[in-house]
Amino acid sequence: MKTGSRSLIILLWFNSIHVLDSQDVKVPSAVTGYVGHDVTLPCDFIPGQKKSKITQVQWALKPPGGEEIIIIVFSYTLGVSTQETFLKGRVEIKEQSLIIKNVKKGDAGLYTCSIATFPSGSFEGTTNLVVQEQTPVWMLPRMIAVGVFVLIVLTMFTTTYFIIARIRREASVKDSVYTDVAGPVMSD
Repeated sequence: MKTGSRSLIILLWFNSIHVLDSQDVKVPSAVTGYVGHDVTLPCDFIPGQKKSKITQVQWALKPPGGEEIIIIVFSYTLGVSTQETFLKGRVEIKEQSLIIKNVKKGDAGLYTCSIATFPSGSFEGTTNLVVQEQTPVWMLPRMIAVGVFVLIVLTMFTTTYFIIARIRREASVKDSVYTDVAGPVMSD
């Protein structure tokens, strides 16, 4: 091994900020984001038995029907490098998690988190970002009011129907006239 590469490895090993136990990367299978809001895609480093130092975190996106693109790379020694993508200016890394600001419909897809550690090696996890439209807050009171109105009208209609049905049933019994056509009954 050359002296220069050995120095680089030693420099990366000593300058790594986070010291963690490591065995695996745990990434949820799906995260839901809402248009116009921020979303955080976690890339949690799961403690294991060996001490490892994180040297680099990288996030890539595979959009539906597209090829994987690298979004952002963070090195504890060299800093952050955000790639020229449609996400530039809207992404940042906090610890290992990716934060996407002002989510858009086109942000949906499979996001892959890759973590390089020393001495354990690399770990990777993928999560699916599902982007949904969110009902505007100002619509909720109107939707509730319409629901209450419909409930009141249905209750009034049902109550009126049963009251009218009962009145008709009682009227048909009271207005019945019985006529005795056999004549008077005599008893001894």
